[in-house]
Amino acid sequence: MGEESLSSSFFNSAQFATGQSSVPDIPDVESFSFKPELNLNFNSISNPWDPPIVGPDISNILSDVALPEIYMSAFALASPNAGTVSIPALNKILSISGVPHATIEKILNLAAPTNSSRVNRGEFNVALALVALAQKNMDVSIENLIDHKQDLPEPILNNLESLNFNRNLSFSAISSPSSVIPSLQADDPWATPTTTEPSSQFIPSTSAAVTSSVTENLNQDDFRWSIDMDVITIKFAPEREGFLFKHVNYIVTSQKRDTTVIRRYSDFWWLMECLVKRYPFRILPALPPKKIGMNGFYFTVDETFLEKRRRGLIRFLNFIVRHPVLKNEYLVEMFLTEQSQIAEWRKTNTPDLTEEYKNKRITPEMEARLPDNLDERLGKVNKKLDDTIDNYRNMCTIMERMARRQEGIATDYSRYSLSLNALIEKEKGCYIEDCYNCSQVVHGLEQVSSHFKKTSGVMEDMANATLDNVLENLKRHRDLLVSFKETFERRDRLSVDTIETLNSRLRSNQAKLSLLEGKEGTEQEAKRLKEAIQKDEEEIVQQQKRKLFVRYCLYTELTLFHKSSAFISLLYQNFVNDQIKYSQQLYENWKSLSPKVYDMPIETNGFG
Repeated sequence: MGEESLSSSFFNSAQFATGQSSVPDIPDVESFSFKPELNLNFNSISNPWDPPIVGPDISNILSDVALPEIYMSAFALASPNAGTVSIPALNKILSISGVPHATIEKILNLAAPTNSSRVNRGEFNVALALVALAQKNMDVSIENLIDHKQDLPEPILNNLESLNFNRNLSFSAISSPSSVIPSLQADDPWATPTTTEPSSQFIPSTSAAVTSSVTENLNQDDFRWSIDMDVITIKFAPEREGFLFKHVNYIVTSQKRDTTVIRRYSDFWWLMECLVKRYPFRILPALPPKKIGMNGFYFTVDETFLEKRRRGLIRFLNFIVRHPVLKNEYLVEMFLTEQSQIAEWRKTNTPDLTEEYKNKRITPEMEARLPDNLDERLGKVNKKLDDTIDNYRNMCTIMERMARRQEGIATDYSRYSLSLNALIEKEKGCYIEDCYNCSQVVHGLEQVSSHFKKTSGVMEDMANATLDNVLENLKRHRDLLVSFKETFERRDRLSVDTIETLNSRLRSNQAKLSLLEGKEGTEQEAKRLKEAIQKDEEEIVQQQKRKLFVRYCLYTELTLFHKSSAFISLLYQNFVNDQIKYSQQLYENWKSLSPKVYDMPIETNGFG
């Protein structure tokens, strides 16, 4: 539309003559669709020729000040994520301080970077300190804050505990009920139910050596699909230990076992090492790194990294407790239930790290289940894994970027609402006494501001749902792909056998023994050859057993990997449901605002 047609349509004389605004037809929610503008420019609109403004580091201004408890409680209440809280959450806290909207807008502009959608703890504290200055009618500026940082007044935030910052932290695919689990085929090795339930409490052995006293029969019950799924949650412990170095402790909670234990990252690493030795040919979940390094240089471990590592540990443990074999490992049970520290437990207990195949056997019936083209199936999957992993890594990056943009939009709606409220405070009271139309405009602006604030909340909820649900589940599947790739690598490295060499040596020794039969003075040599032959025969039997067991392991892990495709379907079903839910909330919000803005006066004669 050109400038001329736009101008003529807006100032159409017929509209102003009647004094009525025409309300457009509002479509039903079923036919409503959002059409975002694709050529938006999200770059800063500040003058590129302006010299950079160098000021104090806002986040460190109060780092050396002992702040009152309200600073910590307010930050904890605002649902911090990776050591930061959202601008809308901070705005919600500042709004109960009783200071004018214009002052709140000024405080946000001082404490929070304009192009940021979140603030860290230091910036959050600065915002509260500035509020405290405003409540005492002191100058609201960074300079004044620095001058008074040793004698700051305490901010007053009435009814702080009544604010609602609830985030939906449920992992939809993780906590899905059994009704969404795909139906099982009768001839599938995972399908046979078992009546044996794992113990709800682990009681460690009193002996120093913890070993398996019986040789288990590897039956189909070990490979059934996990129906009664446990849910593991991990939170940061409130304090960090250590004299010179601070260590992060994690509160690990098992929903099914109803247990809570304290663990450190090194404990997760130890558990992973044990599982690799015990189950080298199983899919073992990816463990997040202790820290990120490149070319021998390690990056600083900050709050963002710690949060990502915490989420990675959640995915790690939830995979283990859902794996049909790993979930029954006694070390896993101990890890989730033993109240003492793992380091203390290890002083009096020596875990049994015997490789799995030595305590389990495959029956002829189970061997018959192995498909003739198993190697071909495994080869097809292995060949595609590298490209598929790259695709999922890319999708995780894009999905997170989409969620961050939603966070940014939520922040802009919140800031716009705040600016509009600040404007309303100044616009109240027309210079013409008893001007009805101006009061109606102000009332309309109040409605617009309220709906913009609601839009900010919906957009923030949408971003959180994307980050906490679909993104985490994409990462879960990415981790599964990486873990399966590592399983193939362990197979190639650890499943090498020497059966041919042993058979060749066995035949040679048998031939030598036959030449010694009936000859005097060869008894010692014959005895040595017989012992060597017996030893080689036993070794061949063990290697053949292990070789068969490796094939069966890979077959069952391939079956588990194949079934995980069902959760991809569930992932996108939940994602679409979330999009519909929040899009409908946005639609209803704008729909309810529409008649209110069309009630705002547009007749120029009414403004005198």
